[in-house]
Amino acid sequence: MAGTHLTLGVDYNDQQIQHYLKKLHKLSNDMSPAMLEVSEFLHERSRDHFDDQEAPDGTPWATLTPETLARKRKKGVPVNQILHGEHLHLRDTIYPFHSTDVAGVSTGPGTTAYAATHQFGDEERNIEARPYFGLSAEDELEIIEIVKEHIDRKA
Repeated sequence: MAGTHLTLGVDYNDQQIQHYLKKLHKLSNDMSPAMLEVSEFLHERSRDHFDDQEAPDGTPWATLTPETLARKRKKGVPVNQILHGEHLHLRDTIYPFHSTDVAGVSTGPGTTAYAATHQFGDEERNIEARPYFGLSAEDELEIIEIVKEHIDRKA
């Protein structure tokens, strides 16, 4: 059971969520249905952060620099959407994944460096962090509710 976890670009370990995952695991070795539902929730929330242009904790993303705005205008890219580029929208490369004991979201192949740059920022290139992976306190409660519903079905 030590391996059961959520992955949001990095492993995420919340004791209260872990408590309910362990409880579900005692009732069923195949937690795939619950993990599928959790991964879909994580996927939806990660995409919501792009739509709302805010971090998981509700903090608005840093505004675009004048240089970035000029570059986007020159390319004809909408300037009112942060992290939406000319061709590839990072938001659209996020995908859910799950197994019997893991639920998570990640970005697609080939976008790892680009995604990390925007999740964590890059001081050398003067790019501010604009986190989109993560959980708010409300998200944590929702995951607990999802797992509790699966516990109730197994009990």
